[in-house]
Amino acid sequence: MFKKYDAYLVGYYGMQNSGDDALMYATAWAAKNILGCNNTKVGLYGDYARETQSDNQLPLKFTQQFPGQNRLLHYKTAIQSKRIIFGGGSVLHSESDINLKRQLMSLANQKKSLAVGIGIGPFNSVMAEKSCAKFLNECGYVGVRDNASLAIARNIAPHANVHKTFDLAPLLLCSKQYKPSNRERQGIALTLCSVAIDAMGNTDELEEEKRVEQFVQLITKIYARTGEPITLIEFNGHNVLGDWKINNNIITRLLDKYIPVSIKKYDPNPIALLNKLSGYKAIVSMRLHGSILGYLANTPVLSINYHSKCKGWCDEVGMPEDYKIDLFNLNIEKIVSQIALGVSTTFQQPTLSINNALKNSLSNWSTQNEQFKFYRNYSTV
Repeated sequence: MFKKYDAYLVGYYGMQNSGDDALMYATAWAAKNILGCNNTKVGLYGDYARETQSDNQLPLKFTQQFPGQNRLLHYKTAIQSKRIIFGGGSVLHSESDINLKRQLMSLANQKKSLAVGIGIGPFNSVMAEKSCAKFLNECGYVGVRDNASLAIARNIAPHANVHKTFDLAPLLLCSKQYKPSNRERQGIALTLCSVAIDAMGNTDELEEEKRVEQFVQLITKIYARTGEPITLIEFNGHNVLGDWKINNNIITRLLDKYIPVSIKKYDPNPIALLNKLSGYKAIVSMRLHGSILGYLANTPVLSINYHSKCKGWCDEVGMPEDYKIDLFNLNIEKIVSQIALGVSTTFQQPTLSINNALKNSLSNWSTQNEQFKFYRNYSTV
């Protein structure tokens, strides 16, 4: 059967989330520049008229005109594609979603399909775990971004072609659009988010209120100790699940404190965001890809870890112990002291160099498996 597309790129793309935007951009770039896919299509929710690095865009619907509309759009594109590429993110945790991914591979070509730079689990049911085992055994190549995901994969699918790789985001550095700021760094940025307690995105309102008050204290003390202006960066611009709520609550409580604090709204261009992050003196980040993009921008990051994936990233890059912060045991004075010390003298550095992070990210597209000769001696310099 004639296949119209070299690859169909599937992920949580178009959800107004800067992390997913970065993964989409990186996946499309690698599909074209490393795999040699000359005609790709990316499934994109919502505002799909944007730069994606992909040749074609499939508009998926937030509000479907009939039940199963998006599923049918997925099926049609999968049939027309030589392979499916699942690029980045925590994409293997829900039974229905994993089964859809298995169906897409079967309509394209299972053994030529890839899942790269992904996280596995935690599963929301026993059936989800069983579906994931089937997915891992069926997918031609799987690269997982952290050791926890690798352990899960080896436990549930010991014979699957799964390799430990890295997050995809460092591939943004290969873009010709990336031009880090050469201005003198100024200000402290925070990327904060609400913490969901279920799959529907619901939160514990009392705990959220407590955290807002803690962050107000944190910002107040950072400014008092450093005199640096504060920026709250919106990594998720969703009108319901986005970062606007926690940021607006913080701003409201700071109005009478005369602290120079502002909000940077969600930017759908991950390269532009990366460029902006290179201009701050430090970043305090709850968002995983706030920490990742800050690291790539060579900006000191203190990671407030609310999820295992955040801690996993800290371990991957060798983040200094003083910069690993437990959200559920928040030590405000420790954060303030580390930032004040870094601003006045120098910040500690992660042990993994950015160049090695890029090499690790490129390993998603390289394997000794004879079936996948992807790596084309791409220079990381």
